[in-house]
Amino acid sequence: MAEEVVYLGFKINKHGIYPVESKVEAIDKAPSPTNVTELKAYLGMLNYYNRFLANLSHLLKPLHVLLQKDTKWSWEKEQEKAFIESKQLLKSASVLVHFDPKKKLILACDASPYGLGAVLSHKMDDGSDKPIAYTSRTLTSAEKNYSVLEKESLAIIFGIKKFHQYLYGHPVTIITDHKPLIGLFREDKPIPTMAASRIQRWALTLAAYEYTIVYKEGSLNGNADGLSRLPLKTNIEKTPTPGDTILLMEHLATTPVDAKQIQKWTRKDTILSMVLRYILNGWPSKCPK
Repeated sequence: MAEEVVYLGFKINKHGIYPVESKVEAIDKAPSPTNVTELKAYLGMLNYYNRFLANLSHLLKPLHVLLQKDTKWSWEKEQEKAFIESKQLLKSASVLVHFDPKKKLILACDASPYGLGAVLSHKMDDGSDKPIAYTSRTLTSAEKNYSVLEKESLAIIFGIKKFHQYLYGHPVTIITDHKPLIGLFREDKPIPTMAASRIQRWALTLAAYEYTIVYKEGSLNGNADGLSRLPLKTNIEKTPTPGDTILLMEHLATTPVDAKQIQKWTRKDTILSMVLRYILNGWPSKCPK
């Protein structure tokens, strides 16, 4: 049996997953871009290994500036420095451990004025945190107008959806450096009825997961903070949302409901009206056909 395999640009063994040296070398030898098309190609190659790249905060912003609409191409020292350091970051990428359903999961999330970042980790037997994957994305023009609380909330939702396949059905500790979110999204609190509609939607999304949310000072939340401050420019991914959450979200516009509405629609519902009748009049000795 082989001790390690190479698959889709990754080297995999019992310890974890690594970038393949030949792919890293190809990126490392890439020449400085001379136009937007070449820059996009380079960032695309770098983005393929996004899961390995923590602390991109001060590296890629000068490059992303050149991708903005109506920006004149000008490759200066600042861009060259970011270009070189991004290569060095990839070459120094640490191993990502394999997901283990028996180990505790930690999701650290953070937002900056222009991006979101999240790090999914395992709490190891020796007490250390080992990364499973990193992720980040830039904020859309509309999202940049969100309040700080909304951006930090969005960072959590982004992390939850990005790592849905790992988190759904498993307990996870969510780490944030924005203290108000502890009271807003605390797992034992009801959905905030007076909050903005998007906050209510996000609270409903979180309700589908088994989580504990804790506060950690920003200086101690470096991985997620770095990713958020300069994320890779990626498209917003459409991660499937659990069916029960979708159902709740579809009815969000009519919440909070009152007792009369519940009573009215309970009597109209075939199954609930039957349950109500049994509760009031007594349960049958056998199930009706």
